[in-house]
Amino acid sequence: MSGPDQSRNLGLDLARVLAAMMVVVCHATALYPPLFGLPSPVPLLLGGYFGVELFFVLSGYLIGRILLRIAAGDATLRGWFTFMLRRWLRTLPLYYLWLAVMLLVLPPPTDWLGHLVGYATMTQNLAWPMPADEWFNQTWSLTIEEWFYLLFSASLLGAAALARSSRVSWAVIGTFIVAPLVARLLSPDPADFEKQMYHVALLRLDAIAYGVALARLHAGGSRLFRHPVLAGLLGIAVIAAFWSQDSAGVWLHIAPMHFLNLQLVATSLGYCLLLVGLQRLRWRRGPVVKLITLGSQISYGLYMMHLAVIERVLQFGAVHRWSAWLEVAVSLPLVFLLPYLSWRFFEAPILALRPSQRRQPAAARVGSGLPIENLAAPP
Repeated sequence: MSGPDQSRNLGLDLARVLAAMMVVVCHATALYPPLFGLPSPVPLLLGGYFGVELFFVLSGYLIGRILLRIAAGDATLRGWFTFMLRRWLRTLPLYYLWLAVMLLVLPPPTDWLGHLVGYATMTQNLAWPMPADEWFNQTWSLTIEEWFYLLFSASLLGAAALARSSRVSWAVIGTFIVAPLVARLLSPDPADFEKQMYHVALLRLDAIAYGVALARLHAGGSRLFRHPVLAGLLGIAVIAAFWSQDSAGVWLHIAPMHFLNLQLVATSLGYCLLLVGLQRLRWRRGPVVKLITLGSQISYGLYMMHLAVIERVLQFGAVHRWSAWLEVAVSLPLVFLLPYLSWRFFEAPILALRPSQRRQPAAARVGSGLPIENLAAPP
């Protein structure tokens, strides 16, 4: 790599790396310290929650920029199918490959066929909790993302085609933000908020919709983007406030479920502000840029694979009576090596096969409600 890819945004790549590493550190913190008889630090364990929420907002922002351009100039069945095909080729091949690996190497304790059907159709947590055995549990967030891609893109492009304008975008975005929040608030208090509500796909679509709302503000030339440093610092303050509060076990004097819903909204808004600031990050060349870019490229594989890799090595080490240090020394490099190999020899070649998304002519952008210069920006 001779220099940075000019089509990439370093700040957004950094956000993706941070999100992946927060999840990896969370699971490593849960599994490694007990090997040495040490407690797992709560602040690091909480990184998993904050990492996933950052993934959601970032995904919504990136996907939103693409969909808003399509809605402005190619709101057709062909445009929608091309979008979905590009998304599926990015996410599903590795997902199904790793699902097959999991079924062979770390199979579910019971109901092998039921797990296969549920996970293959990405309905393992569509409107209900994940399987009680928590097998391949990190895929709860992937289900949310895939169903959001499908439902939101169809709703936005369908509405734009019927209205013959992309100005309906705010109505669609608002629906995807408000409906899941209202559904959670109207639901009876669950016995387990995380399993029965937080991990349920149809109740969490708003997490990604906040990122799309940020993309819409960006396309509309919002003044928010004129003060990136202030926005970024405010976003950090919001995230830090909730992270420290959670770490200390402090709860507001309101019903727990209302507080948890408030935290979900606040975390999403905080990350929206953080992304505004990160976008202005500039660092033209050097090893740091290369490392961030590589980390961004392997982040999907890293998220998908790391937990199973650690668990399988620890199982193998326990059977063969490895020392704790040896288990860490073997598993930790594999956590990063396998995603790199996956990106280099599996994911990247598949991405090269994706069809191009047709760009709308300049005339189609006029009167769309979205500035031409923002629509033309690379995703």
